[in-house]
Amino acid sequence: MTAPSPAQTPTTPPADPSPPSAWPPPAATVAPGSRPATSLVVVGAAIFLLVAGGLVSLIGAMFGVLGGLVAGVAAEAPEWVGAAAGGVVVIGLLVTVWGILQLVAGAAMLAHRPWGRRLGLGVGVAGLAFTGLSLANGLAAGVADSSLGLSLVLVAGYGLTVLALAAGGEHFRRT
Repeated sequence: MTAPSPAQTPTTPPADPSPPSAWPPPAATVAPGSRPATSLVVVGAAIFLLVAGGLVSLIGAMFGVLGGLVAGVAAEAPEWVGAAAGGVVVIGLLVTVWGILQLVAGAAMLAHRPWGRRLGLGVGVAGLAFTGLSLANGLAAGVADSSLGLSLVLVAGYGLTVLALAAGGEHFRRT
C-alpha cells in the first residue's frame, strides 16, 4: 500500500502546547522600560510628608539634646529632674523616629515604590488621627491661636496624603 499523496492528506492546525487557562493574561498598565504615570496629587502628598518629616525630626532631635543637657546639668538637682530629663530624651527619640518614618514614606512615594504607598498611608492615617485629636481638643478648649492654625494645616496635609494614596494607584504600578 502506498502512502497518500500530500494533496490528499487532511490539514489540521498545529496543536497549542499550552494548557487552557481560566484567568485572562494581566493587562499591561505600564510598558516595559517606562515609568508609571505620575500623579501630581501623590507628589504633593509626598512633598508634604518630606517637609513635615524634616521638621518633626529636627524638633525631636532638639528635644533629645535638650533632655540630655538637662540630665547632665541635673547632677546636683533633685532626683526627679534627672528622671524628667530622661523622659524628655525618650520623647525626643520617639518624635525623631516618627519624623524619619515620614521622610522615608515621602521619598518612597516619589520613587513610585508600592511599599512607599503602604507606609505613606499608615503614616497619613496615624498623623490624621493625632492631629485630628489635637484640633478637636483645641476647639473644645476654645483656643483660637496659632496652634489651632497649625493643627488645621496638618489635618489638611495628612488628609490630602490619605486621599491621594487611596486614589493614586496608577502612580505605584510596577513595570
